[in-house]
Amino acid sequence: MPSPIIHTTVGYLIYRYSRSKMPAVTQQSLGPLPILLVITVIFAMLPDLDALLGVLAGDIGRYHNNGTHSLVIGLAVSLVFAAFLGVWKKSSFFLWFLVLLIGYESHVILDYFTYGGRGVMLFWPLSPERFIPPFTIFHGVRWSAGVYTTEHLWTVATELLMVLVISLAVWFFEGRKRRNSKLSITTPAWIDSPQPLPDDPTGVKR
Repeated sequence: MPSPIIHTTVGYLIYRYSRSKMPAVTQQSLGPLPILLVITVIFAMLPDLDALLGVLAGDIGRYHNNGTHSLVIGLAVSLVFAAFLGVWKKSSFFLWFLVLLIGYESHVILDYFTYGGRGVMLFWPLSPERFIPPFTIFHGVRWSAGVYTTEHLWTVATELLMVLVISLAVWFFEGRKRRNSKLSITTPAWIDSPQPLPDDPTGVKR
């Protein structure tokens, strides 16, 4: 499974691109952090809640990557919490549902495309089958090898590189968008507006 580095990055990206759609919620904070950011990061990490059972049992890999890593469970959880947040924050149920669903399901999909895993129960409880990806993107964390293992150094290094690439892409495209916006504002009005034709030298108006 990818480390929390990638999952929290995705949660931040969801916050970044949803805050303009939910201005009232964005203005609210939970301590020093915007409450919308806290919620999007939590949902991007929520499927790993099953790892807490492993922590209590002294074996993180024992309960991890089971029923919570399911697209079906993500849909159900997002519906319930979207209804709750829509009433609590007096905001759009549909927007909350979309934000929460993308956050939860992004975790499941990223875990699916991780190298060396045992597969993901994408449709539990409808099906207990574990699905294996045709190709992988992430090296992933090996909880079965323990917390402190040299393999995790490679995982962290590759994911930090991915975060750097994502950050540069966001900086480039948002900078380009701002430049285009400024250009449209500063364009002289006479370029787009029709101009009256000059008078004919003979004295006849055109």
